[in-house]
Amino acid sequence: MAVIGKIRKRSGLLVVVIGIALAAFILGDFSRKSSKGSNNVGKIDGEAISITDYNAKVDENTNLRKLNSGNENLSAEENFNIRNSTWDQMVNDVLMNAEYDELGIAVSEDELEDQILGKHPHMYIQQNFKDPQTGIFDPALVKNFLENLDKVEPQMKERYLYIEKAIKQDRIETKLKNLISKGYYVPKAFAQMDFIDKNRSASIRYFAAKYSDLADNTIKLTDADYEKYYNENKFRYQQEDSRDIDYIVFEALPSEIDRKKITEEVGKLYEEFKTTNEVPSFINAVSDSRFDSTWHKKGTLAPRIDSVMFSSQIGTFYGPYEENNIFHVAKLVDVQMRPDSMKASHILISYTGAQVREKINRTKERASQIADSLLMLIKRDASQFEVIAKKLSDDQSVKSNGGDLGWFADGTMVTAFNNAVMNGKTGDIVKCESPFGFHVIKITGKKEPVKNVKVAMLDLKIEPSNQTFQETYVKASSFQGGLKTADDFENTVKKQGLNKRNAQYLRQMDYTIPGIKYAREIIRWAYHEDTKKGSISQVFDVEGSYVVAVLKEIREKGIASLEQIKQQIEPLVKRDKKAETLTLQINSAMASVKDINQLAAKFNAKTDTISITFATYNLPQYGRETEVIGKTFTLKPGIVSKPIKGTVGVFVVIVDNFTEPTAKTDYKQDAFMMYNNFAGTVNRELYTIMKDNANIKDNRWMFY
Repeated sequence: MAVIGKIRKRSGLLVVVIGIALAAFILGDFSRKSSKGSNNVGKIDGEAISITDYNAKVDENTNLRKLNSGNENLSAEENFNIRNSTWDQMVNDVLMNAEYDELGIAVSEDELEDQILGKHPHMYIQQNFKDPQTGIFDPALVKNFLENLDKVEPQMKERYLYIEKAIKQDRIETKLKNLISKGYYVPKAFAQMDFIDKNRSASIRYFAAKYSDLADNTIKLTDADYEKYYNENKFRYQQEDSRDIDYIVFEALPSEIDRKKITEEVGKLYEEFKTTNEVPSFINAVSDSRFDSTWHKKGTLAPRIDSVMFSSQIGTFYGPYEENNIFHVAKLVDVQMRPDSMKASHILISYTGAQVREKINRTKERASQIADSLLMLIKRDASQFEVIAKKLSDDQSVKSNGGDLGWFADGTMVTAFNNAVMNGKTGDIVKCESPFGFHVIKITGKKEPVKNVKVAMLDLKIEPSNQTFQETYVKASSFQGGLKTADDFENTVKKQGLNKRNAQYLRQMDYTIPGIKYAREIIRWAYHEDTKKGSISQVFDVEGSYVVAVLKEIREKGIASLEQIKQQIEPLVKRDKKAETLTLQINSAMASVKDINQLAAKFNAKTDTISITFATYNLPQYGRETEVIGKTFTLKPGIVSKPIKGTVGVFVVIVDNFTEPTAKTDYKQDAFMMYNNFAGTVNRELYTIMKDNANIKDNRWMFY
């Protein structure tokens, strides 16, 4: 009833929305394909990536994720993330494979075999073929697995082939990185120079006239000041494609009429709940949550009902009551003394069609007969349980645990197995059937029983009605219909007192915006070729709310324009202007004052003394001043420097003396460290650099 009821509540609106959506999809898809003339999701250095190839790769990665996670139902966000990681993988493959082909780098069959079966197998093999008992890599497991590769379950084979592919990929990438890094050589002269730079020290005195000493309102900036800074520093402002939007969310909230109707519905269902004899079926039919057969200990239920349920008789009701915008009715359906946890060993005899990964060629009847025979045999001599389990059990974990499942919490095993252990006594040998096959179970332990309760919960969400959704949609449409420009948007928002939100630096393949978990349609609109700066969107139906947006900013890949970063760079332009003023003041003072201490006093500063090396980053009291430190090592001892523009002020420095490091005869260690730094950079940055220099066109936003 929950899902059907929700659809029924919004059926009228859904017909309209679905009709509009279908038309928009058909027309939009037609216009996109017509304007672009292609079904390619992108191009990587001129190589087109078709949507067919891309989707096939996405499906492959999706199946792998399901296999690794054991979860067949991935969320919309997980699927979207897989699409993004698949694209990154395809970009990597195209760029790197082009390099491998040009350089003739490959991994031979013999080399791959050595990585899998050799004396020093790849770490992926070592990680995936460990002895279950010792946790140590076992080469025999690899050999045995490969000898039976055609017989293993398809999913296991698929996973192995993926590991093999990953090994090959890692190996060939390592070769390329080694080829580059091994081509780097550090001459002795370079190593010696680096040693001197790091160990030569300078004893200096210095002071700074701080920018903060000049009030901001004394600095007047002109367009020329902004242009000067921009032209000198625009290389620092590389940007990717991004968009800024402002938007209003019209949220459909339950009205008083809605709440009244839901309250009446809860009352009717409560009366039915009190008389029904089929509690699980009733809950599953009418509640917004399914019947939960879990046994609860004291303190594990919601605080509001915990004490009531543990101090009442079976059949007691509590509610209806409202909590977190949901109406609840609780019924105590059972009370038992149950152990918190139990311990058991088992032998699994499976059959064709049971829920096990291994292929079993055995009928259900034959499996039952074998289990019966084992039951009788073990009842006569329980000491043989582990030996028989290792020989006959179809549970693969038997190799490591001899069938011993250890302690497990009540309710964590499949129902039939859990009940068989629950209903027996320690030492009993019993048989039961589960979806996995027939189990011969030896009950080896139980904790002391404690009171447990089973509670049926009728939950009904307080949701807006179809009428409320329609009224909210009309409100959003009325707002949107009165807008033509961005100024209209701002003025109407202020006039109506609406809560405006904003999302900045949206990328083409972003998934969410603040307050909206799935915002793909809004983001796609922001990137559409017909959407200009200042454009007003249509009304978007997103997660039961309605959104109207205005496009505030368009940033194209490349160097940001001065207009786009003007506000951002204003403090830096003002800093440079202050630096000019302070430099003039210091130069003027230097005409009459030669002593650095007297000069500092004129600027209400005092000199500090410190010993630094070229590798020093910070100056006490001032922080990171690498520009000042770098220029210090170009000065002549005993001569007061000219003003040096720094980060927090304009500095004046005098070097009292340089101390040269003691010369070495062997600079091999220094050369080795320089080489390692370069090799590390290759490992970290190679792909990023290749990607930055590639011509990549990502059109996926047009499709997803």
